[in-house]
Amino acid sequence: MLRCMIKSGCLFCVAAVAFAFWCGPRAAAAAREFRDIERFPQSGAAYLPPEPDAAIVDCVNQAVRAEEYLRRHFAPWNGEARDGGPLSFLDLTFDRLPEYYASLAKKRFYAPGGGVFPKKSLDAIVKNGAVNPSAAMRPGVAISAADIRVFPYGQPLYNSKTAALGSGGHLKLDALQVSTMRPGEPLAIFNASADSNWFFAATGTAVGWVKVAAVAPAGRDFIDIYVSAEKSVLVKDNVEMKDADEKTAAAFKLGTVFPSENGALLIPVRGKSGFADAVRRTPEEGAAEPFPVRFTPKNAARAIDAMMGEPYGWGGKSGLRDCSAMTRDYFSTFGIWLPRNSGDQSLAGSRISLKASSVKERNEIIVREGVPFATLIHMPGHIMLYLGLYDGEPAVFHNTWGVIVTGGRAVVGRAVVTGLRLGEEIPGKPANSLLIDRIDAISFPMTELAVSK
Repeated sequence: MLRCMIKSGCLFCVAAVAFAFWCGPRAAAAAREFRDIERFPQSGAAYLPPEPDAAIVDCVNQAVRAEEYLRRHFAPWNGEARDGGPLSFLDLTFDRLPEYYASLAKKRFYAPGGGVFPKKSLDAIVKNGAVNPSAAMRPGVAISAADIRVFPYGQPLYNSKTAALGSGGHLKLDALQVSTMRPGEPLAIFNASADSNWFFAATGTAVGWVKVAAVAPAGRDFIDIYVSAEKSVLVKDNVEMKDADEKTAAAFKLGTVFPSENGALLIPVRGKSGFADAVRRTPEEGAAEPFPVRFTPKNAARAIDAMMGEPYGWGGKSGLRDCSAMTRDYFSTFGIWLPRNSGDQSLAGSRISLKASSVKERNEIIVREGVPFATLIHMPGHIMLYLGLYDGEPAVFHNTWGVIVTGGRAVVGRAVVTGLRLGEEIPGKPANSLLIDRIDAISFPMTELAVSK
């Protein structure tokens, strides 16, 4: 069915969200206690089929998808955030922003020590970050990686004392962290904060407040070069590139797309005029390839292995990835656009609902319909990449903080390969709390066929 359609090419083939995320750690449990992590090979290459260089989709369809990727990537420069559509995964339009921020201003937040964050201090932050829905859009570009925040405030705030303290082993989930922007990412810049230190801005996948120092306005000449040049994508992770003084300028992440000329990448910097300029930087050998990379199991396994073992980072904090950032960067390598958060990613392309299926039926559907390296498995708050069968069980690659246990969480805290019964052996595991118990859909980002909703 879908497996054949994708392989034949007949059909083409993350702010306010996730305040309650499913993953959280329990310090008493370590990764070595997970039977799955010891049993399943921790390498994408271990799951390669007999023909690892066979295309998962044909080149023509992949090129069409890559063209759509670039349209969405550059959408902030085309005024699409102003056209009445939703702003990233918030499902907000500009006319609803004042109401949205007013509701957030009434929330009770908690400081890192567990105490209630003073209302007076919150009011000052809200006032500093008043969004002006009528502000003119200006094109800009990220010149460094930076957090995207709900409010123009760089310190973490939490929704509960439990979250602030990590009580019961739960992840200290910063309620103000929306996502991160990468160097070279196009932005739509709107108004500045009252203290002039922050911009309210939109990328192709997220909206919120970013530090002014991480952004440069983009002029027409810069935009023309950036849009029209050939594109390359990073196929290694944490790629270091030197500046003019041979100092490391930044560490760039796998899946990042840059314009390129004759093997050199065009990296944005702030020019003497204050506007963005593009400078040529040559990455280390083998770090970048023409965009999109051919979507084969071998190339897919290479991308997986580049991210294997990376520590978990909610909302991209500290330059790390959470579950949906990992899947987004993975598919970006192949020119496949995904939204930022896991729920929206599960709606990309076509989808098979598993809500009404038994555990046995879910396993059967995944095995029958799942396309290794090209299928996402979703549960509320979490997304995983299907790798195929190992020892008769579905194997998944995912970056997760941990699994539920009675009274807390058992920590994983990194990108791993597991089965869908991860943590089953842990004493005190609540009933119906395994991954296989909670998954509700599989989806196929490379297709547009409406299968079942």
